[in-house]
Formats: sequence, structure tokens, C-alpha cells
Amino acid sequence: MQADNAVEFRELVDTQEIAELSAVFDEIWATTPGPAHFGTAMLVALHHGGHYVVGAFSGDQMIGGCVGFFVEPLGEVLHSHIAGVLPRFAGKGVGRALKLHQRDWCLERSVPTIRWTFDPLVARNAYFNIERLGADPAEYNPDFYGSMVDGINAGDASDRMLVSWNLAASDAPSSAARVEDILKVLEPSPDGKPHKIPIPSDCTDIAVGIPRDIEQLRSLDREAAFAWRLALREYLEPLVASDQWRSTGFDPSGFYMFTKICETTGEEQVHAH
Repeated sequence: MQADNAVEFRELVDTQEIAELSAVFDEIWATTPGPAHFGTAMLVALHHGGHYVVGAFSGDQMIGGCVGFFVEPLGEVLHSHIAGVLPRFAGKGVGRALKLHQRDWCLERSVPTIRWTFDPLVARNAYFNIERLGADPAEYNPDFYGSMVDGINAGDASDRMLVSWNLAASDAPSSAARVEDILKVLEPSPDGKPHKIPIPSDCTDIAVGIPRDIEQLRSLDREAAFAWRLALREYLEPLVASDQWRSTGFDPSGFYMFTKICETTGEEQVHAH
């Protein structure tokens, strides 16, 4: 499968290519000097065990890759642990094509679900995972990996959203309400810091906002960025765990969308604001 005529994806079987994938991950996550982000020996073991170890190539150059492994319930779920593309090849559709390659790989093996984690403060990843692919938020995990030392995550708590991608689903979740019309319980204030309001008990639709560019904010004001980490955790952890709220997508303006579920019927309530 190809993203375009110049990019192809293939499973890595050669130890030298697997070592190259480890080096590509180190470049993407800026881990050098220091321990490898994903060591070659572990990648070789995963490939040998029949798991997903794939490189993305532009000609003879490896420009990215993805690694996933089977988890409980075995035979039903692949956990996609790491996926990335070198920065100079970002924004060209390679990442989406890589996920679709992973989807096809799973369907060929009758595996119906892929799960993975991402930083819920990164708006472009939230939009891609939830809106473009149609993955559904399944868990919010505070400080999931503990302290991380790579160039992207160092100095921040490693909160992660776990999403579940039903490969048989044809459509992404969608909200019947527009983000402009519903209550924003978390959004940037004029100074860029998080503005929070309590969720009213009679509210049926809410939007939970994040900064448009958390990476830039981290570089300019790490204290403000961490305030966003704690604010988002305060809202998303209980919302994702609740059986009273359903995710209905991620608006490109930077808002997670949720709709309340009717307790008596299990259906979405009529939207009234």
C-alpha cells in the first residue's frame, strides 16, 4: 500500500533495517544522546513474534515507521505502541497511509480493533485520531509512562489518552451540535491560560478545549503548559470514564466534544442549550 507514488510500507525482516527504524525513532523523538527510544533488540523480538514492525520508505530512505503488538483479548486487539514520520516528511499524508496500512494488516489477520495512546494536549493528533480515523476515547491515563527524558516529553507529565479504533466502523463519531453553540467548560482565556467552569447538571452537550499549539506554549511558558495539563486531566479523566457521557468527536478549532447519554434509554438526549 502506498501513500503516494514515492512512499511505500513494508514489514521489516532484516536486522539492519530494524536497527535503522530504531535510529529513525530516536531522530523523531530527539532522544540522542541517551538511551534509544525503542531498542533494536526489542524490535527484533517483536518482529520474530509475529507482531507489527513496519517501515515507511521514500525510495531507499526510511522516513518513518510503526510498531504494534497483540494484547488481551488475544486475537482481537493490536496495541499500536509507536508511530512516527521524520519531521521533513510530515504533513504529506504519510502518517495516515501508515495507519491504513496497519488497518489492512490487522484485517488480513481478522483482528478487528487497534488501540494506541497519544498526548491529549496535542490538537493535531487529537483531530487525526478521533475525527479523521474515527478512533474512540477509551481511557484517560494520568502520567501513564511516568517521567520521560526524550526531547519532546521531558519535563512534563506523560498523561495519555487511550483510543480504540473499531476497524469495521464506517464513520467517525459526530455531534449533532456545533461547537459554536454549546457550552465550553474549558477554553483558553485571553492570556492563553486555561479558563474553567463547572459542568452544569442539566447540560447535554459540552466542549473541552485545548491550546491550538501546546508545543509552542511549552517552549514559551512551561508553567502555563503544565497548568493546561492539570486542567485537561480534571475534565477528561472523569468524562472518558463516565457512562453518562459519549465522545462525539474533536472539532478542528481545538475542542473535544461530548454528549450526555439518557440514563433511562441509553440514547443521546435531545440537544437543548
